[in-house]
Amino acid sequence: MFEGLSEYKSLIFDYSVMFETGGTRVFDELLSVITKNGMEVYVSKTFKMLHYCVMRQADPKSGKAVDAMKTFCAYLLPDKKLHLVNEIETVAFLEALSSVENACILTTRNGIFTKRLYEKRPEFSGKIAILTKKELKFFDSIVQMTEEYPLPDVSKLALNNSFLDEYAFASVGDKVASADQAESYELIKRISSGAEGMVFTTDNKSLVAKIYHRAMITPLRWAKLQKLADLGIRSSGFCLPRTLLYFNKIPVGYTMPLGKGTTLGSVFDGPDAILEQFPDWTRLDVVDTLISLIEKYLYLHLHDVVAGDIQLKNALIASPKKVYLIDMDSVQVGNLPCPVGTEEFTDPRLWGNDFSGFVRGLCDEDYSIAMLVFSILFCGLHPYATRNGAETLKEEILERNFPYTLDDSDEEHIPVGGYNYIWRKLPARLRTMLYQTFRNGTRYEAVQWYDAVSSYRDDIINMKLGDSEAYKLFPESPYNQKAYTGLADDIKPDVLDDKEEEPVKKPVFEKKVFNNAPSGRYVPRNIGDPTLAANGGKTPDQDSDGKKGGGFRGLFS
Repeated sequence: MFEGLSEYKSLIFDYSVMFETGGTRVFDELLSVITKNGMEVYVSKTFKMLHYCVMRQADPKSGKAVDAMKTFCAYLLPDKKLHLVNEIETVAFLEALSSVENACILTTRNGIFTKRLYEKRPEFSGKIAILTKKELKFFDSIVQMTEEYPLPDVSKLALNNSFLDEYAFASVGDKVASADQAESYELIKRISSGAEGMVFTTDNKSLVAKIYHRAMITPLRWAKLQKLADLGIRSSGFCLPRTLLYFNKIPVGYTMPLGKGTTLGSVFDGPDAILEQFPDWTRLDVVDTLISLIEKYLYLHLHDVVAGDIQLKNALIASPKKVYLIDMDSVQVGNLPCPVGTEEFTDPRLWGNDFSGFVRGLCDEDYSIAMLVFSILFCGLHPYATRNGAETLKEEILERNFPYTLDDSDEEHIPVGGYNYIWRKLPARLRTMLYQTFRNGTRYEAVQWYDAVSSYRDDIINMKLGDSEAYKLFPESPYNQKAYTGLADDIKPDVLDDKEEEPVKKPVFEKKVFNNAPSGRYVPRNIGDPTLAANGGKTPDQDSDGKKGGGFRGLFS
């Protein structure tokens, strides 16, 4: 399969190849071709970050990829054939390799890097090889690849509005089963109910069952549920379908693991809410929560899944390291679209579109990830929440009225409650990325956010922030909070104000209420902003943490 690669001196290796073929004969054959021909292999920092992400998910299905990484490095590092280019953003990575001669990109059809090439179409003088299940397809240029091998359009199932479940409904005491009757479950107790269906405990203590109300299961939904179940993700924190369920041979729902904790929206809802739930938290806990979330979305991206409807109520939190994604049946899988979205978390460039009518790209999710970063770091505040601003959040979003400045020269419009101090204590890199995103419309790739937040965590752990207030959950605030002792490997908190005879008075903060809060399946067409749409092809600012360097220390430990 890989004979055609032997004519190239250099290989630009995408992590998706490792992730999708690791532990198989295909990977062994590929590694043999690389070593036999003495090829120089180049990888980006994204390659490294994604592998960290995969390792931290501890998903049994990804164990082969982790083992393959060890073999990969063992074969290439001793002869100095493996080169790490310290760039994350796609265009910057390829620009850093512009002087490499006789190079070929090796990626997969559904790889994250591949999708970025389709979205950004950067300049590249080498060849592209896309690995599919049956062959290795070569293209002379990125332009040729995008024109002759386009990504699939939205599935025709999205146009089918019929229902598969009009005549069946299961409830407590009923037995539901898999299509082949090999698995059966008794519905024991209803534990929640929503607009789409109900969740029941079953006679299998490790699984619950979601049973839809009548006339809720379309062919699109059922096909998507099957694909999600086929992914075989068993990592803790993903409440994904396991087995599709039938009642009287009619589709009714699916089994899934039960998430634990409280919704993010209930916890990250201002100082009072977060301290009521987690009174011992520090900045590190907030950052760990954010990292846990971003990692899960990146892990979905590696499986050709785009979450689509990212919002704080679609995740549960039991602790910073135990975060669970819920309501996963609406996500986009391949070209099966996500039909819903939360406007305040959705890129305004998508406003005015019915979400069931198109396939979202990773670039469409970048804005939602940025929203998540800000909302978590600011304990639930929206980036466009503005003191004495417009009456609706939509107006603020469309005008990009981001009330924060890089030089802290104007804090008049920042909501009261200490949010200005949170902003001031953030690292310069994160402040710049947030400012560029919400003031200037720049888009950063999700893995860039992952890297920036991870660097923030490193600074916290190694006490590099320089100001003791920067380690508090709410800097410069009279809340009774925890502080750090300064240990690099194990930061231990001390209680501040522990000698106070009376509890510290909490500051009054304004929680902005908008009369026209975003909601619904899609944004009305009459509020779209043609200026934002016109800037849809703008290339994100490049990452600036060095051209080359880094290493593989700890990459597979």
